[in-house]
Amino acid sequence: MLADIAIAALILMTALIAITFIAHLWVPVVYVPTPHVVVKEMVELAHLKPGNRVYDLGAGDARLLIAAKRKEPGITVIGCELIPTVWALGKLNILKSRQKVTLRFQNILRCDLQDADVVFLYLIPSLMEKLKEKFDQELRPGTRVVAYVFKIPGKEPEKEVKVPWMGSERAVRVYRW
Repeated sequence: MLADIAIAALILMTALIAITFIAHLWVPVVYVPTPHVVVKEMVELAHLKPGNRVYDLGAGDARLLIAAKRKEPGITVIGCELIPTVWALGKLNILKSRQKVTLRFQNILRCDLQDADVVFLYLIPSLMEKLKEKFDQELRPGTRVVAYVFKIPGKEPEKEVKVPWMGSERAVRVYRW
């Protein structure tokens, strides 16, 4: 019985790894979790209020969504993640957290943001450029975008805060549409 469960788990894990490998052929992004100190700073900079709709594009393991929901329980949090194993890890973390968090298995460029009050980002520069166009089309005036490391091309941040990173510093920027 226990051996059967172990074999089934091994088969499932192998399948998820294979699917992730195949997904990386089309999705040029690697999973790099946002450090916990940065998560805390991003949530603070978002100035969350009850009733806000908060999105995390490339939500990874959902840690930012969970932290935001814990900080302000009256918000709605939605993440979009396209890498199957990372999405599954995020779903597991949400289950463990017992927070009401939505994590969609979805391409971030197809995520409808028209109702967003806050958007979190930690993405590569080529995606930041594509997202600027998307934000210009979809975000309402006043929507806050909190981005870690990479800048949004052609947009000046409203605020920039340095956070520690491996003996150095990186930036968290707040943009307003």
